[in-house]
Amino acid sequence: MFKVLLSRYQQTQLAPHRLGFLAGGVLLVLSFAWWAAQMLGRWQGLALPSAVVPMFLHGYSMTYSFFPLFMLGFIYTAGPRWLGVASPSQAVYAPIMLGYLLGGLLVLASATNTSLLSWGIVLQLTAWLAGLALWLRAIFASSVQDQLHARMVALGFALGAVGLGLALYWALSGEYSAWFAAVQIGIWGLLLPVFLAVSHRMIPFFSASALPIYTPWRPKWWLYTLVGCSLLRLVLIGFAINTLVVDAVMASILLYTTWRWDLKKSFQVKLLAMLHAAFAWAGVAMLLSVISDVLQLYGHLGLGFAPLHALTLGFFCCMLLAFVTRVTLGHSGRPLLAGGLAWTCYWLMQGVALARVVGELMPSIQALAYAVAASLAMVAILSWSRVYLPMYWQARVDGGAG
Repeated sequence: MFKVLLSRYQQTQLAPHRLGFLAGGVLLVLSFAWWAAQMLGRWQGLALPSAVVPMFLHGYSMTYSFFPLFMLGFIYTAGPRWLGVASPSQAVYAPIMLGYLLGGLLVLASATNTSLLSWGIVLQLTAWLAGLALWLRAIFASSVQDQLHARMVALGFALGAVGLGLALYWALSGEYSAWFAAVQIGIWGLLLPVFLAVSHRMIPFFSASALPIYTPWRPKWWLYTLVGCSLLRLVLIGFAINTLVVDAVMASILLYTTWRWDLKKSFQVKLLAMLHAAFAWAGVAMLLSVISDVLQLYGHLGLGFAPLHALTLGFFCCMLLAFVTRVTLGHSGRPLLAGGLAWTCYWLMQGVALARVVGELMPSIQALAYAVAASLAMVAILSWSRVYLPMYWQARVDGGAG
């Protein structure tokens, strides 16, 4: 048994994405399992015990728990190719990823013991700073002229470190404003800029390689504008200023991009359609934000968390599932084909996003919509994980390296 476990662990060290995706997958399953239990309990009128206020733990874990590990796994695998530098050694990246994983486990365990929360965030902040330093070292060592996407990722990582620092202050002080700032920075400073940068670089590239007669479109102004708007939105939130103008600009560009990148044509290739359909949620999320902004200007409550969950569940989580599936297939030597399982799990996750948004828009069925979202999420994530997570400790099927 020991030899088998050792062999599997050694396989996870053959490429950064293996360990990063596996560790991220573990936290993905656990984070959603805890959230699903809370939602199903609420549906039944039960308040499940939690040492940390569930809303606070949910906001932190869904922002900083699993996403950063998937990001590290991807950027340490693909990033060196962007920059023309050597890939980091496992002796360097493995402690970073394992430290972040351990921190994430402690954060989730803080639901039973609040003292674990600050220790978990300390570990994650320390690992993240080391991960940021490793990525910056790669950028500084590169002589490639086009470093736009690499630097945008670095910017997101740096802001993520700020957010984790504020989260640590929240854990130590209990200050709500620090938690709120940490989550907002995580969404608009870390997650959205990184997802936009990777989408801008990879979706047109994947589309051109998979579709006949496809002209990639990815102007630099697109990324500068959207990331700039995301950061400006973060500032406006900090000053409690309505974000209508910024949201309208972002919604217009993102919805136009969905059309310009040809969502309809992408359905010729299922794996590509998964990327495009996930990206479409970004424009929908910002359009919902515009509607909510207008309602608030006229003294109404707005759309609640509908825009936020359209962005986080619709864009971030669906894109994560689509992108990680593609990278995993390609780097495990398998054909780039979305089989029935991946395709089904993906659309179940789309259903999670839709149910969560509908629950906000229709308060009369909110508890039921949350329960549906939680159930669909667990079916999708557990089914996907059962097939894809083992690929990270298995040898490539084509006998290749990595």
